[in-house]
Amino acid sequence: MAIIHDLPGVKITVQVDGQDAVEYDDPDGLENDANRKNARWRTFSYVESKDDAFFSVRYQIDNSHRWQSPVHALSLTLYVDGKRMDGVVCEATRFHNYDSFFVWDHKVDGSRERSTASGYERLNKFKFSKVTTTDDAAKDRVESDSTRAKLLGTIEVFIYSMIITGPSRYISSGHRHETQRDGFNIAEKALKGRAVSHGTSFADGGVVSQRPSVTAEYLNDHLPIAAFNFKYRSRDALHKELIIPRSPSPEPIDGLSEAEIRRLAAERLDEINVSIAQTLPANDKKKERKEGRTDRLQNRHRSATVKREGRRPIIKRKFVEMLDLTDESVKREWKKVKIEGNRVAIDLTED
Repeated sequence: MAIIHDLPGVKITVQVDGQDAVEYDDPDGLENDANRKNARWRTFSYVESKDDAFFSVRYQIDNSHRWQSPVHALSLTLYVDGKRMDGVVCEATRFHNYDSFFVWDHKVDGSRERSTASGYERLNKFKFSKVTTTDDAAKDRVESDSTRAKLLGTIEVFIYSMIITGPSRYISSGHRHETQRDGFNIAEKALKGRAVSHGTSFADGGVVSQRPSVTAEYLNDHLPIAAFNFKYRSRDALHKELIIPRSPSPEPIDGLSEAEIRRLAAERLDEINVSIAQTLPANDKKKERKEGRTDRLQNRHRSATVKREGRRPIIKRKFVEMLDLTDESVKREWKKVKIEGNRVAIDLTED
């Protein structure tokens, strides 16, 4: 769903086989756009196309759009591959006396042309058709195809501001164009390196009811106030134009020797270990190094003890309570021992 922030409430969506197409930003759209209709605001996107898939363009306008007056309207004109396909008008009066959640919703499934049945038109449904290329085309063919391919693979919606000046009336569609119903064969040189994968062909959509037309006056010198630009490409073409990244291919191991497979496995294990080490918090790393040193010291102590066992027994010592001899409040009768010279000594080694 494409939006323009300077044109609130207006949303344009390309649907493929009835589902909203995923949109990808066109990073070079603004730079490469010729702005052939001098639109004030523009947006650029890519969508994925598929062989023989039907597509449509959906318009939505909600109450967040601010109308200048009850007689104002927006005209939405659709171009596909550079050719005008459809035009429809959304009037401000549709939003009067409706609740705040009202949304004007319109979908264009194809182009329309006159029908022999009164009050009806014939619908030509939009369909993606694969583009094939020819390498050895003559100069005249290349020139002709260059004009044809210039806007191939594009969907454009131009929005005009207008004032309703008269009543609605029914008139037959006056826009006739070639309704191609098969694939496209283009001279390779005519594409000028562009990864164009599809063009739009048409399928019979039967007859549909005729739509009313309005009498109106265009504002802004009949220039569009906004343009929504979509380029449709196959998934492979989107990869080639670097719009979406390719999924990385796994490294094949068929045909590798056992030694090469072991080497790759060892390199991968090293990468995993480095990754784990880098993700450890600093405290965990210090703890890990400290524990490693402690383990080594304990191993050395255990080895020394084993070596000494043959020479002398291990003496077990009991830990006893330590007393502060400087504390005068402690009352204790110390053991006195007579020593040589009829002198007396105090034995501090026993309880």
